[in-house]
Amino acid sequence: MLPLADTSILGANPKFAALYRDLSSNKLNADATSKLDAKALKEHEAFEKDIQTAQVESAKRQIIQSGLSDLVYRGDELPEELQDLVGITAASLAGEINDEDKDIITNELEKFHDYAPKVAEAISKNIQKDATALASLLSPENAPHIEDLADTIRKGQETLATSTSRLSELRISLAQEIPSLHELYREIIETSIRILEQTIHGSVARSAKAKADYLAVVAEGMSKKLALQHGQLLQQVYTPEIQGILRNKQDDLDAESLSLKRKAREMDEKLADC
Repeated sequence: MLPLADTSILGANPKFAALYRDLSSNKLNADATSKLDAKALKEHEAFEKDIQTAQVESAKRQIIQSGLSDLVYRGDELPEELQDLVGITAASLAGEINDEDKDIITNELEKFHDYAPKVAEAISKNIQKDATALASLLSPENAPHIEDLADTIRKGQETLATSTSRLSELRISLAQEIPSLHELYREIIETSIRILEQTIHGSVARSAKAKADYLAVVAEGMSKKLALQHGQLLQQVYTPEIQGILRNKQDDLDAESLSLKRKAREMDEKLADC
C-alpha cells in the first residue's frame, strides 16, 4: 500500500498529486499489487498455475536427490554394496559425473531400477524421521501429527504474512508521525532562540517560556510513544516462542554437524584401511 501523502505536499506539487491519485485509484491494490484487467488476470492465474506445477515437480526431484544423498551418509539404512550404487545415482542426478565417466556408470545406473523399491523404502523412513523432527521443532511441547504438518506450516505462514503486513502498516504509521516530531523539535528550537534573545535584552516572556516547556513535554511524549511502538514491533516479530524455536534449531544443527563430522572421520578411516 502507498503511504499517505501530506496534503501540503500534494497541494504544492499538482503533477505529483495527479500521479499519486492515479496510482492509488487505478494502478495499485490496497496491498500494493498491480491491478489487472480480466484477460490479464486470467493469463496471470494460468501462468501462476504453470509455475506451481513446475515447482512441485522440481521439489519432487530435489526430495529424491536429497533422499539419495542422505542414504549415503546414513550408512545404517542400506547394505554397503547398495550404498555405492546409491552414491553413484545421487552424483549423477546432481550433475557431478563428468561426460567421459557417464559411459562407465551406465550399467551401474541400470542396476538401480532393480533396487528402486528397497531404496524408496529407505528414503521414506528417513523422510518420516525428518518430518517427526520438524514437527518437534514447530511445537516442542505439543508436536503436531505428521499428517497435519503441512496444514500447520501453512497456518504458520499465513500468520507470518498477516504479521508482516501489520508490521508494514505500523512502520508507515511511525513514518507518518516522524514529520510531526521534527516540526515540534523545530518549534522548540525557535522558541528557545527567542527566549535567549529576550534574556540577552533583559526580558523573558513568560508565555514564550511556557510554550517552550509545553512543546518540550509534547516532544518527549511523542518520542516515548515512538519508542513504545518500536518495542511493540520487535515483540511481535521476536516472540519468546520464536526465540525458543531458533535456539532448539541451532542445537539440532550443532548436533547434526558433530554427527556428520564423526561419520566423515569414520569414512576417512575406512578409506585409509583399503
